[in-house]
Parts: sequence; structure tokens; C-alpha cells
Amino acid sequence: MNTLVRVLWLAGLLALSSQHSYAQELEAAPLKTLRAQRVSEPPELDGLVTEAFWKEIDVATDFIQQNPEEGELSPERTEVRVVFDDRNLYFGIICFDSQPQNIVVTQNRRDADLEDTDSLLILLDTFNDDQNAFIFGTSPTGIEFDAQVSKAGQRRGGGGGPARAGGSGGAQRGGSSAFNLNWDGVWKVRSQITGRGWESEIVIPFRTVRYKPGETVWGLNLMRNLRRRNELSYWSPISRAFRLTQVSMAGSLSGLETRTHRNLKLLPYVLGGFSQDYNRSDDQGRFERDAGLDLKYSLTSSLTLDATFNTDFAQVEVDDEQVNLTRFDLFFPEKRPFFLENSGFFEFGTTQEVEIFFSRRIGLDDDRNPVPIDAGARISGKAGPYQIGMLNMQTRSVDGAAPANNYSVARLSRELPNRSSIGVIGVNRQATTQFGGSGSYNRTYGADANIGLGRFGNWFNYVAATQTPGLEGSDHTYSSRFEYDDARHQFTLGYMEVGRNFNPEVGFVRRVGFRKPEYFYRYTHYMDSGPIRSIEPHILSDTWLTLETNEKESGFDHLHLDTRWQNGGRLGIAYNRNFERLDIPFEVHPGIFIPVGRYQFNEWITNFQTDPSATVYVGGNVAVGDFYSGTIRTLNGRVGLRKGKNLTWVGSWVRNFIELPVGDFNTDLVGLRFNWSFTPKSFLQTFSQYNSRTEQIGHNIRLGLLSTSSTGLFVVYNTTDLSRDFFDPHEVQRRTLSRALFIKFNYLLDY
Repeated sequence: MNTLVRVLWLAGLLALSSQHSYAQELEAAPLKTLRAQRVSEPPELDGLVTEAFWKEIDVATDFIQQNPEEGELSPERTEVRVVFDDRNLYFGIICFDSQPQNIVVTQNRRDADLEDTDSLLILLDTFNDDQNAFIFGTSPTGIEFDAQVSKAGQRRGGGGGPARAGGSGGAQRGGSSAFNLNWDGVWKVRSQITGRGWESEIVIPFRTVRYKPGETVWGLNLMRNLRRRNELSYWSPISRAFRLTQVSMAGSLSGLETRTHRNLKLLPYVLGGFSQDYNRSDDQGRFERDAGLDLKYSLTSSLTLDATFNTDFAQVEVDDEQVNLTRFDLFFPEKRPFFLENSGFFEFGTTQEVEIFFSRRIGLDDDRNPVPIDAGARISGKAGPYQIGMLNMQTRSVDGAAPANNYSVARLSRELPNRSSIGVIGVNRQATTQFGGSGSYNRTYGADANIGLGRFGNWFNYVAATQTPGLEGSDHTYSSRFEYDDARHQFTLGYMEVGRNFNPEVGFVRRVGFRKPEYFYRYTHYMDSGPIRSIEPHILSDTWLTLETNEKESGFDHLHLDTRWQNGGRLGIAYNRNFERLDIPFEVHPGIFIPVGRYQFNEWITNFQTDPSATVYVGGNVAVGDFYSGTIRTLNGRVGLRKGKNLTWVGSWVRNFIELPVGDFNTDLVGLRFNWSFTPKSFLQTFSQYNSRTEQIGHNIRLGLLSTSSTGLFVVYNTTDLSRDFFDPHEVQRRTLSRALFIKFNYLLDY
């Protein structure tokens, strides 16, 4: 292994001096430009680009492939035109297709994944700063897809290499990110399949986005997904080293006339329902009724105030269950809309490992039960070259469980050329009741500096410290991480240290008291022809060392040969080598303890994925190997089924067979998702889960009839049952633990 690491290390260093030829060509190519034109009468929003003025204005066309044939003109023509008036920006889109009968449509719900369906995405760099952008996307059925991009599309501090294959079921998306899918804007789209392909008309109000008033030029890029060829093509070409979120690769949209648009949006809600919770000692059945208000006000065209009163998240989907076979905390991603919007402004640290601010600490206790939020406010946006994020939330006390707390976060970042930035953050939790000790508080301070090196390199650095009553010394963390990616070579070298008393109570820290050097290298070989698109061997090595003695406490080495296929499928084989030093016994399963000792254990994994756009698709992995002083076999599978564009089912099952000298046990994690999209803005979704570790079955049923991107009527039913009696006919303890039915209505008042 050491020899291989040295070889790959050398390859990584050589990659730093290499340049991808096509990327070099793009550097020298002239910037693509498109001129927008003012119109006196807006187009009719019917999804047909037939008005006479569409034919008389500048057109964005000649899209260039990124995949499968990098640098070649797309075989199917795309035309995009832009007009505007005082209130709105209008896009006229024609995706010509020589085989309109073979257009692929696999989704029909808002913010659906557009990778597995024919689609077109628009990137607008409204500040023309190569750092921040809005993305709007649609499909032949008129899906509304929108997102925010910040920090030039770069996740600060890195994300830790590839998802690790194995027995725990895979990684989840979570944490603040430079790409925020959960931003929801107010805009309209209409699409139709026609004899010449599919067409779309989009209306984006100027006050939906943020920009500098008086600016006449915005950054613009366009990406088309031609799914039957698994083809991505761009108006302003992008090499395989980057994605649409690489804002600096955008062309320009000129001829705009922008002015200040101040606006006030009020989102009141009312809620009613009934809940039963048999875990409560009294008042187990309750009638629920509530009301509240969210407010959004544009302080300037680039700075927004958001406020919430008596906050409610009844419509949010429940967490995905997880089975924990490690000694450390599980990470559950944020799903609540108020905290997800503009989350990139508050990002600081290493995702899912050391996050200085983790919004799930607000309004949820350690068992993921809701804690009432009385009120909160957030200011976020830009002031010149500065990104600003300020947040304050007040939670209510819960008898015998949690005190009332006030949470404050302040984040300031100064943008610099070439994706670089410097910034600071401060986080404070202050108890506002006597529960848990008078004046109880926790504070975290940090600073970061991120430097773009050339076109392909990024150097991420941060340092932070905490203040907690009763904890003195070793309350720091710092990290330095270099990343390089030129499409063929991806290389990471990093170092992190976390003190034993580092305690960000409004953050997330997976483990404390360690130093961790890490290394990652991937080489991607693109095939000229055949069913395989690319072959991607890669290696990852993480080592956790004790602070006091610098001894190895944990280790993870990962070797993976992965292949990506032309239809979107994957097939690969991996080898994991693990090391754990246990200084105290570890309870891996209820009643089963792994003794103190040093453990070296290895496993082999095969991963597979069929065409994800097919009517029926399957994927997963199979793992066989050692587990501490015993063995583990893991079956991890998922299957999806589509019926037309409106009905989808996705089932998953992860089973671990574990044999240890101290005892054998199995774990099961089963999930079934169903989605019925009546229209792009109305749906019925169900999510059922079984977790053998907790011996519980849960069901989450949601009916949504939306009037805008996130407002409308929601009907939600949740239930949790003990599962023992389902599988053991002699067990008589099964009963419902909790159930709840809520009806919520919120409405947008736009002034």
C-alpha cells in the first residue's frame, strides 16, 4: 500500500504541472455574448416560441458538447433568446430534436433531478462577479427547477473525497453547500413537445433575483441535457473539469436595463390537526392548531431580510433512517426550508465532519424531536465585494428537556479574484431560562482563507476555537486542504486537527481529539468508443492520530476501480482497509460489546448501477470482509420503477450479516418511496421505513397542492410503530408509538 501511495502521490504532483488541452483552448477562446432586447408587450406564456419578435433578436446557439464527445458541436440544435420589460426577464427556448418521439421524460415534479430527463438549465451571474449565480431549469413537461450558487461553485474546506462503499448504506447530502438546491424563487414556465422538438417559455421577475442596480451585463450560461445520448452540451463551453456551477466559465448577457426593485413578501400560515404520542407521560392526545408568519423584504437589490414568527415545518419530509456501526455520531442533513435558503452564506468548516454552524441544532433536540421556535430573522446577500450572513433565532423552553435559547450567527466574507476569499464567523448560544444553569452559553469563532491557484487548484484553510463553561484548553480546530481537478487528474492533500475540548454546540463535530492527514487521487481515462464512457481508478487514505502521543487511533484506506457507462450506468470493485484502536469497550449493537484492543479489518466491495433513466433501474453494492475480530457481509440494493412521467417507486434494502466472537447479529434498513405528480406543482408522496436497530416502522405521507414554489395546501400524516409483532408471532408488545395528522395552508402575499 505504501508503495502505491508513493506512486500515486508522484502522479498527483505531476498532474499539478500538467494542463488539460481542451481547457487551454477554452481559455484562449473569445467570450460568448448574447444581447437581450426590450419589448413593449410580453410574450404569451404558452410554451410555444412563435411570436414574431422572437425571430428578430439575437440568439444563443451552437452548443458544444462536454460529454460524450468533448469539444464537438451538439448534433441537435438549441436556440435560446432573451427579452425583458420593466418587471421581468423572458426566455424563449427551442430544443430542436430530429426524433421528438424519443424525447426522454422521467420526472414531473418541482426541483426534480434533471440529469435523467431531457432538460435545459440557465445560469445567471446577476452580479457579474464570477462567484455567485442563480440557476433556473426546466424540462419538456415544464418542471420548475431552481438553485443558488455561491463561492464560485466551490465547497469550502472540501468534502472528503468519494462516497465510501460498504456496509453503512452510503452517504447523504447535507450541510451548507456552494450549490443550494433548496433555494426557491417565484417564477413561471410553460413547455410543450412539438414537431420540431420541445419548446419552453420562462418568465423570471427581476425582484426574484438579487443584482447590482444599473448593471447592463450579467453572466450567462446554458446547458442542455439530451438524455437518450446521455449528452451534456453548453452554450459557453465548459471542459470536463467543471460543471455548470463554474460561474467564471459563463458568457455574457448584455443590453439589460436594471433598476432597484424593493418588495415585501408575506407568507402567513394556518395549521390544524391531531397528534397522539404514547411516549408522553400525560396529554398523549392533542388537538393541534397554530398560525404563524414568514416575511421577506428586499433591503436593497442585493441584500434580503427574512423573518419568521412561530415557525412551523410540518410539511418537511422525515429523516432517512440510518444504522450506525461506528463509535461516532450520525449526520442527518438539514431539510427545513427557512434554514436551507441562503445556507451557502453561512458555510464554514468541513462538511459532515467539522461544521462550525449546523442549523439542525436550532429547533431540534438530540433525539431529533422538535423544539418550538418563537421567532427568528436573517439578513443575507452582498454589499459590494462582501458576502454577509446574519441570523438570530429564539427557541422556547421544553419542560424537563431543554431551556429556552437564543442563537446568533454572523458571517462575513470578502470575495477576491480567481475564486479566492477571506472571511470570519461567530456563533453564540445563550440560554434565556434558568434550566441547565444560569447564564449557560457556548461560543465559536473562526476565520478562513481560500485561495484559487490557476484554473484547477484551490487551497482551503480555516481555524476556529470555542468557549464553553467548564472546558479549558485544547478547544481549537484548524485545517489546510489543497485540491486540484483538471478532469483527468483529481488530487487532494489535507491536514486537520481538532482539540479534545473543541465544542461547537451549534455546529457538528463527528469526533474530537485528533490530527488527521489525508490524501486522495483519481485518474479518469475517457474512452474513444464503446459502451464504457470512462474508467476511474482512485485511492483515498485517512489517518487519525492522537493529540497527546501522535499514535494511530483510526485509519481508512480505500482503493476503487470504477467505470461509467454511456447510458449512465456504473460498475466497479473496491477494497477497504480499516484500523481501529479501542481504549474502552464499544457497544456495536445492543448488548454486544467489542473489547479493548487494536483491530485491522478489510473488505471487498462491488458496486453497480443500471441506466437511471430506464423504466426499471437497479443499483447498489455487495461487500464481504472482516469486521473488528469477526466478519461482515453486506447486501445493499435499490430498485426504481417509473410509470410514465408522473408515477415513481424507489425501494431500498441494506442488510448486514455480522459475526463476532462476542455475539452475532444482523441489521436491516428498508425504505420505500412513492411519488405521484399530478402536475409539476401538485403531488402525493409516501415514504415508509423499517429500522431493525430501533425495531420501528415509520410512514410519512404528504399531499401538496402548490400555488407558488413553496406555498399552498399541505396534508401530512406521520406514524411510528413498534415492529416486533410483525416478525415474531409470539411477541405481544407491538403498538403504535405515535401518529399525527396535520393540514397546513400558507399563502404568498407579494407587494
